[in-house]
This record gives sequence, C-alpha cells and structure tokens, in this order.
Amino acid sequence: MPVSKSFEERLHKSLPQIIEKFGTPFHIYDGPGIHDTLRDMKETFRLRNLSFKEFYAVKALPKPAIMEIIKDEQCGFDCSSIPELRLARNAGAKPEDIMFTANNVKKGEFREALDHGGCIMNLDGIEYIPKLEALCREITRPFPELICFRLNPGTRKTGDSVNSIIGNPVDAKYGVPIEDIVEAYRAIQKIAEQQTNQDRKKQRYGLHTMVCSNDRDYTHMVATYRLLLEVAAQLKKELGIELEFVNVGGGLGIPYRPGDTAFDLKAFADECYKLTMAFAQEHGYAPAIFMESGRYVTGPHGVLINRVINVFKKYKNYVGIEVAMPALMRVGMYPTSAYHHCILLNPDGSPIEEGSRPIIKVTIVGSICENCDVLARDVEMPEPREGDLIMTCDTGAHGSAMCFNYNGRERIQELLEGFYGNVRRICRAETYDDLDIRHQGLEGQEHRLKVSNN
Repeated sequence: MPVSKSFEERLHKSLPQIIEKFGTPFHIYDGPGIHDTLRDMKETFRLRNLSFKEFYAVKALPKPAIMEIIKDEQCGFDCSSIPELRLARNAGAKPEDIMFTANNVKKGEFREALDHGGCIMNLDGIEYIPKLEALCREITRPFPELICFRLNPGTRKTGDSVNSIIGNPVDAKYGVPIEDIVEAYRAIQKIAEQQTNQDRKKQRYGLHTMVCSNDRDYTHMVATYRLLLEVAAQLKKELGIELEFVNVGGGLGIPYRPGDTAFDLKAFADECYKLTMAFAQEHGYAPAIFMESGRYVTGPHGVLINRVINVFKKYKNYVGIEVAMPALMRVGMYPTSAYHHCILLNPDGSPIEEGSRPIIKVTIVGSICENCDVLARDVEMPEPREGDLIMTCDTGAHGSAMCFNYNGRERIQELLEGFYGNVRRICRAETYDDLDIRHQGLEGQEHRLKVSNN
C-alpha cells in the first residue's frame, strides 16, 4: 500500500534535506507511525475490557532504535535467537516482557534464555522438556516458572485456506502436535511436583500457536483463538490447569497492493470478546490474549529510497536502481505472492506531476548476478529517467532484516524519523572493511589444524 498520508507528506518535504545529508540508498522508518499502531492495538482491546499484550516479533525489524519504541509503548518482545534475546534485554525488557519461541533449539540458546532472570519459555516440542530440565540442573537454575507450548493444530481447521508461507501444519516443522499437547503439560506438572525447593513458586502455564503469515482475513485469526480456547478447556478438564494466557501468534497482514483491504482489528477484538466471555462463564476464568505481531506493527511504516542509475530495454523495459534484492528480498523470495508498491519521484523527492510523462510498463532491478534481483515486475508508472527516485513502500518488516551480501554488496544504511522533524541514522551502511573483518586475525594456532595420517 502507499505510505500513510502523514508520512508521505512529511517525506516529500524532507527528502531533499535527508538525501543531501545522508545520500542514497536507505530505508527510512516512521517512528510516530509505529507508536500510533501500537497504541491503537492496545486501545482496541482495552475498550473491550480484554486483558491484552503485544509481544513484538523482533525478527521483523531487529534494530535497537525500534526496540526502544516497543519498550516505550510497554509491549513485550518475541525472540527466537540469542541476538534477539540480547536486543530485548538491552532495550530494558524484564523477564515477563520476553517470550522465547525458538525451533530446533541448541543448548546454548536455552541457557541464554534462562540467564538474566529468564523469560517466558515457549517450547516447540515435547522433546525439549528433558533437555531443559537437565540444563537447569547443570547450571543450578530453577526450572522456568512460566512455561508455554507452541501448538501445531495438524488437521484441525483454523481458517479457510492453507497459508502459502507457513504452509500446511501437518508438513510444518513447528510446534507440539495437537494430539500430544495434553501430555506435554502433564510432563511439566510432574517436574513441578518433583521440585523440592520450598521457596519455588507455583508452576504457571500459557499456550501459543502461529499458523499463518500476512493474512488479512480476521476470521482466520478468530478461528485460531477459538481453537486455543478449546485446548484451554481441555487442559482445565483433564489436568486442572488454568492458562494465564493464550498467544494467537502473529500473521496479521497488511495491504501491500493498492486496493487491498486491511486487517480488521476491531472486528477481531469484538469476536475475541464474545469468545472470552463465553469461556469465562463456562470455566470460571479467562486467559489473557497475547499476540506477536511484527509485520503489522512496523511493516507499513518503512520505505526504501533508491536512485535510478540506468534505464534500458531488452525484451522489456528495465529500470536499474542502486540496490534491490539485497535490501529487500521478499519479491525475489516469493515471486508469485510478494509485492511492494513502487512510486516514482522526481530527483528532489517531489511527486511526478500527473500527465507530465507517458505511463509505461517497467521491471525494476538491481545489480547482483541473479535474475530474481527484482523489486517490481511489469508495473506501470510514469516513464523513469536516470536520477529519479524510486520509493518502495511497506519495507518496515522483513526488509532490512533479511538483507544479505551476495556479490560482496554491502548492506545499506537505515534512518528513523522521529517526532518534530528529527531524522537520525540508526544503522550505518556497511563498508568493504566490515565484510573483510571476518577474514582477519586468523593466524593463531586456534585457527589451524595439522591432520594426522595415522
């Protein structure tokens, strides 16, 4: 979708100064817009008297400056790696502000999650229970007080279609199969019963799932929430467990294409209210609602600014820009489904006057040695000229986070626009020295091995 009207107006006024100061290319993020989205999410659920907390999916845009905004809005962080855990803690997140949701976890990752007071431990499979228990004994840490499991719903219906990114749950590597979920919690209950420390607090539980990505149909998320409540009812009946929360995951989509409908958060919250009230009346309690949105929070609040460096024709019209796939790989990674709206601007950042140029069909490409190095395929726009700017919308999530260095291309700089017209660089562009540093300092014996022939 095009950028918000407010951000667009600010950019048109400020782009000449921004480019003069920082040059191109760059990602730039709308700080006030991110604040507004988070506040709207919280207020939507608060107005319906629902206990709600957003755990921002750090993978979407893992930048310290963005983490500060999330923390300022009193939201939590969903982490799936050691760097993400450290980013969250460096932002001031407390243990219960962090949910560690990781797949195929190594011992060192569990240890990092247990450090610094721990976090909400969201286990991806039953097989991790004995490993986590053994690690706690090894490092003399108490077993996590608050345990959650990621649920794989298998063939249970959570929407009207199989998502093209997550795929069919029965083929997915994620989560505890729904047939095994009760046994997973039973295993934790047994561990809790064996704890001899009199000071240990009561074991606490949550439930999580994540079955879609970039889904703009709120009814699918309602179906997911309904399924989680059904499992919560089963756990209460069979094990006496009352869940503190159910986490419906992320996956809230944004309208990348002009004309796309937006996710109806208010309608989703309305349905959550009805389901929650019915559940509370029947079971005597209601869990809080957690979400782990990333794309929905930051996605619409970022754009990629490129300079047109070549205009050429093969069997179709091409527009060559400074950087494409290494700065935004979604279009190349998902060629049949991913789309980012591209807007042509004058060299100074001002809009192209309507009717001033013929409309032609172009493909916008970068410079790496792969034919998938594309930002847009066969899109219509005013005829580009060398020196023009291309503004690519909705790059605030899974844009810079997925950057790479193929062909030795350095990752580009990132800027953040704050309040009152303040713009600052929050991540500098890489240099050749940054790429080369991993090849340096390898002369020591710790980097060498004499292989024996015996």
